[in-house]
Parts: sequence; C-alpha cells; structure tokens
Amino acid sequence: MIYLDPPFFSKRRYYVRSPIASGVVGFEDRWRGGIGEYIDWMSHRLVEFRRILKPTGSIYVHCDPHASHYLKVMMDEIFPSNFRNEIVWKRQSSHNDGRQGARHFGRIHDVILFYTRSSKYKWHPQFRPYSEEYIRKNYRHVDRRGRRYALGDLSGPSGFSKGNPEYEFLGIRRYWRYSRKRMNRLLREQRIVQVRPGRVPQLKRYLDEMPGVPIQDVWTDIKPLAAMSSERVAFPTQKPLALLERIILASTNPGDLVVDPFCGCGTTLMAAQKLNRKWIGVDISPKACTIVRKRMLSMKVKARVINLRSKSSDLDRVLKGQTTDGPRIAANHFSALSMMKSLGSREGNRRKIAIVTPLVARAKRA
Repeated sequence: MIYLDPPFFSKRRYYVRSPIASGVVGFEDRWRGGIGEYIDWMSHRLVEFRRILKPTGSIYVHCDPHASHYLKVMMDEIFPSNFRNEIVWKRQSSHNDGRQGARHFGRIHDVILFYTRSSKYKWHPQFRPYSEEYIRKNYRHVDRRGRRYALGDLSGPSGFSKGNPEYEFLGIRRYWRYSRKRMNRLLREQRIVQVRPGRVPQLKRYLDEMPGVPIQDVWTDIKPLAAMSSERVAFPTQKPLALLERIILASTNPGDLVVDPFCGCGTTLMAAQKLNRKWIGVDISPKACTIVRKRMLSMKVKARVINLRSKSSDLDRVLKGQTTDGPRIAANHFSALSMMKSLGSREGNRRKIAIVTPLVARAKRA
C-alpha cells in the first residue's frame, strides 16, 4: 500500500521551528511554472508509484481542492478503471475567512483519492462505534443477562422474486429471510421473539455482536490535531495518527509493506509500526528524517539515516537487500522507488525496511 501527502499546489511556504530537529523544518509549495509544472512533477511520481504496487495494492493520495480535480483526472489515466473513492476528510471545524475579505464558503476539508492497482485488491471494511443516541433509540431491549439488543425484521425482502422461501412459522405464513431449518435453530437459541400469538416474529440483534456503523466516504469523526495534542511534533501539515491507522487497516494485512514517499514527520510509519506492518518512508528533508528517527525511538525502534548520494557500503547493502540490522532511514523519490520492490520481496518477514531521505536535486520550485 502507498499513502502520500505531497505538496497541494497551495502556493505557500510551510516552515516551523522544531525543537526535535533543532532547527527549522518544512517545505516549499510554490511553483514557477504554475499548475502545469506541478502536474508534470506529480505525474512522473504517480507513474512510478503504480509500477511498484502489487496487483493487490492500493494507493491513497492526500490532497485538497487546490488541485484534487487535476490529480483525479491524472490518476484516472494512470490507474484506469481502478478508482475506488474520493474521501472527504473534515480537517477543521470552521474558517472565518470573511474577516480577511474572503467571498466564499469556509474551506474545511481535504480530499483523499483512493485507487487500486487492479480489481483484486485487499479490502477490510472499517466501522465506527454507534452513538449513544443511536443505542438508546434502537437497542432499547435488555435480556436477563444484561445484553442490549434490537429487534429486526425476519421477512424475506422482495419475496419470491429474490428466492426467499415461503412457509408457516409460529402461526404466520409468509416469505422469510432464512430457511425453515435456520429459523428453528434461531428459535432454540432464543434469538427469535414473538410478542404474542399472531404477531410477526422478530430477530434479536445484540449490540455486542454488531461491528458498528460502516465508514462511508465523508470522514468527520477523526479530528485534526489540536495545538496542545501529545502527537504534535512541530511539523507543518502533520496528520493525526488515527487517520493513517484507518487507511492502513482498510487496505493491508499484518506484515504487509506500507510506503510513504512524502513521509514528513513519519506519522504513516508510526501507524504502520503500531499495526505490525513493514514500512518504507521517503522525504526530501534531512531534518524531517531526524524527527522520524526520534519518533521511532519513542516506539523503541532504532533507525539510521542513509544518504543515497553517499557511496557507503551500508547503502549498497540496502540496495541489494542484504541488511540484517534495524530499520533504516534512506532517500530521493526515484532512487528510493527503484529499491522498494527489492526491499519488499527480499526482506521476507523480517522488519528491516528503510526510511528514505534524499539529498539530491530538488524540483525547480520558487
């Protein structure tokens, strides 16, 4: 799986002073050549990202309305017929841009474009807990063991046209959702309730057996990082850990490889480590990689920075997949991408994956 949070074409500079990195960290998002330069820069990288994805792999591109429409058209071409979702993440509660003279609605959401390499991709539906109001309204019943339950319809939807069986059960003849054998089993298990003779039986649906509310494509339940959040590491555009955990859980299995080619302060890598996934990260800033290394140390994971411009024997060993020591931090988008597949295939089940940091020529930006 690949997740990337690249520049958004916001025409801004993002720099903050970071005590962890002992200096200023951030990046430029201004482009001399305008949207044409930005799209060309992104397209080369997205083509490479598609190349390294397995047939079962997914890619999530985090962006916003500055250029999400351009990126979607581009990705429709690079990943034909494999668009899955345009996810809207509500990243702020409100914007009062009117005070600065803005004449538009508040812009409070990001966009996450979800594509796959093929139709045979890994997928695990995600759920969020029911609200207290929903539970009070729908799970009003409590059995003798203290378990809350709701009563559900046992009738067969659309009757005969959907192949539902017709028979008499507890004195009621109609099309039923289940076979007679299964209905009798549910009755023996005390999962069927008939309030009184002549009433249509109903099925007990226990709250503790329900997975929750299926996650849709508008995410309002993951809040942005507050100013005083314990996750904060003084890095611009930092995303909450819960956001990456949801994405990783939805599209990978334990032991799978997660790649973040714009890893910044390393939130994706921390989420992957926490969820028992292997990981590779790439970033253009050595100071960002310092932050990542220190954050990984907080998880008792040792990592070293590898400069792909260097000719160290350690780097050669990484490129050949011959390393046996702990996770590493390495660099540059194209050099790094060329090594990712070999790392993923040669490392097997070992957790010896790299973070990658480039000290190479930057894209021509203002």
